[in-house]
Amino acid sequence: MIWSAWRQIRLQTLVLAIATALLVLVFALTGPHLNHVYQTVVLTCQSHNDCLTVFSNFQSQYHLARLVGVLILAAPALLGVFWGAPLVAREIESGTFRLAWTQSVSRSRWLLTKVFMVGLISVVITGILSLAYTWWSSAYSQVFKGQFMPLRYMTHDLVPIGYAAFAFALGVTLGALIRRSVPAMAATLVGYVGGLTAFTVWVRPYLQSPLHRSSPLQIFSSSRSSGPGTNPNDWVISQQTLNSSGKAIGQDGGIGSTGNTVFAPVGHGSPGTFRFVGVGTCPNKFPLHQNGLSRNAAPSPTFVHAINACVRGFHLRDLLTYQPASHYWTFQWYEMSIFIVLALALIGFTWWWVRHRLT
Repeated sequence: MIWSAWRQIRLQTLVLAIATALLVLVFALTGPHLNHVYQTVVLTCQSHNDCLTVFSNFQSQYHLARLVGVLILAAPALLGVFWGAPLVAREIESGTFRLAWTQSVSRSRWLLTKVFMVGLISVVITGILSLAYTWWSSAYSQVFKGQFMPLRYMTHDLVPIGYAAFAFALGVTLGALIRRSVPAMAATLVGYVGGLTAFTVWVRPYLQSPLHRSSPLQIFSSSRSSGPGTNPNDWVISQQTLNSSGKAIGQDGGIGSTGNTVFAPVGHGSPGTFRFVGVGTCPNKFPLHQNGLSRNAAPSPTFVHAINACVRGFHLRDLLTYQPASHYWTFQWYEMSIFIVLALALIGFTWWWVRHRLT
């Protein structure tokens, strides 16, 4: 049975192994140069006061890192669609599963041999690609922070292994249920993308209890990325503006229903009074144009100081809900484990279905 299962997939395995080896070879040949540029140019940019230019050039020169990341992200889905879905469905369509069962091969052995052989190859190939890409893009990741960013998080380290196991098992299960290869392939793609999206939005942020940080609101500041004590690799889940009673009145460092800071000048001319929509009116006067808030110029320091003094008078606070960078590996292990358990559950259901329902 093992030899028969291997004969069915040996050509596809050979093609996939060659493609994987070529990509890993490209990583091995270009990785040292990428790291050399990072060590000699990027890390020394502060001494030349041109880090912005260096970062921009580095990103444009290695923009393929993102394209390769998309390929790594798509690998589990492709394996589930083209290997998982037809594995059982093709046998049912052609009727060859009955021939195997008449050759003293039990249903359990017929299914589990095929599933674990092809599934193991899928997981190993995805793991190799993920680890090779993680090593190759490490310098790029050091420059552009944000290890919880979806494309980076979902293509690095451990989680692609869990995705590969889940996508393959989902394809096998849908193939056994639908019994036709092409519809099962389409359903696998939709199910995998939908399941991964739902997990990303509703489950991943709460795999571990998020932390909270409260600080006085600063209107003209990038509090999302540079708030007190934040790390560029932290994952900001939400940022709310609270009034003195603790009620949320805005988001992302802003005020108003849209989360944008809404200034409503009271009266005309200069100076004038500003009212924060939903909060109140500032007691002091502000220069509306000269040295103040004009259409073609940034707010002056005097204006910014006056606005922030008014905000402090309203006792507005910025509440940051986030996952710290130190939770990264916990998330990786948790998420990989969850998807592997889901894969095993799907295979268990398929085994029961084949034994008791497939005729």
